[in-house]
Amino acid sequence: MQRVKKNSADEYNSKFASRLRYLMRHGDTNQQKLADFIGVTRQAVSAYTLGVSLPDIEKFEKIADFFGVSTEYLLGRTDIMVMDIDKQAISKKLQLCEDSIDRIIDLQKEKEPFAVIFDRWLRFTDLEEMMENVYRSALAAADAKKNERLPEKHKIDDEEKTTLNWCGYVVLSPAEQMDLYEQKAAKIFIQSIERLQEESGQAALALYDSDDQPENDEAAEGR
Repeated sequence: MQRVKKNSADEYNSKFASRLRYLMRHGDTNQQKLADFIGVTRQAVSAYTLGVSLPDIEKFEKIADFFGVSTEYLLGRTDIMVMDIDKQAISKKLQLCEDSIDRIIDLQKEKEPFAVIFDRWLRFTDLEEMMENVYRSALAAADAKKNERLPEKHKIDDEEKTTLNWCGYVVLSPAEQMDLYEQKAAKIFIQSIERLQEESGQAALALYDSDDQPENDEAAEGR
């Protein structure tokens, strides 16, 4: 009787095995259906899902066809399931997941001027500083959670606080830091919206004024 090779944790958690298990769980299928489609035994499919063995190139492509996903997704090189080169390039460049990209695309379809407004908003926004504050707020939130579990480990004693204050530092708790950076990010966001509103208002006034003016000198003389 042939012995089945035991898999390691790394093999079990490999990108291909993990994504194949995910597709098996969320798809209307089972190991036998997949096995029949790619021309292997059910035991072979089971070995694929456990990371014990890998399919050859032909069977690998058939697995991708069976689930309607790209081979790049199965390999873990992209989080985009469908074979969409443009979307995969955007995901790789901006580190956005498929859902986020689809939301942006859907917004553009539903609201035609979305791209124009978004482009102008980006020009009015100190995006780097805003996202830096969002990131720091998220880190502070994580620290606040740690403090809840291990308050003594993360506590600064009074002597350390006094020393830091003497050196000109303000000691804030993680919760206070979270609020501070959140407010800073919100302020930048609000200022960018105000800039966008101001520009839109000026554009509307310019359009209104142009409607009141004669189109040319001949039209002016004829009035």
